[in-house]
Amino acid sequence: MKHLPSNIAYFYLFLSIVGGSLTFYFVWLGMQEQNGNFDVVQFVQSTWTSYYAKSLTFDFWTGTMAGTFFMMVEGYRLHMKKVWLYILLTFLIGYAFAFPLFLFFRHKKITPPLVS
Repeated sequence: MKHLPSNIAYFYLFLSIVGGSLTFYFVWLGMQEQNGNFDVVQFVQSTWTSYYAKSLTFDFWTGTMAGTFFMMVEGYRLHMKKVWLYILLTFLIGYAFAFPLFLFFRHKKITPPLVS
């Protein structure tokens, strides 16, 4: 089997940074609309404002559940440390941050070190 280049892990890290940054940015903009407050009820209600929003919401939650299950199973299979942290980061920051971060560390775990 052909091995993937080790620098692919850094693409996952890049996606994690972008995902976390954009998630934080849009939550920050939402808080500005709410006079500096994070309104959980308004946040959840906004996901049901139209059929398009509902489509994205169900798409997100289905993918998030599958990805979360994958993180737990794969993390334990590979004996990765602190797998629970990726689940916590999903809820604290966002799935767009936590899942690519998990993939970064997973790739580091499964990629053999380069021998010079």
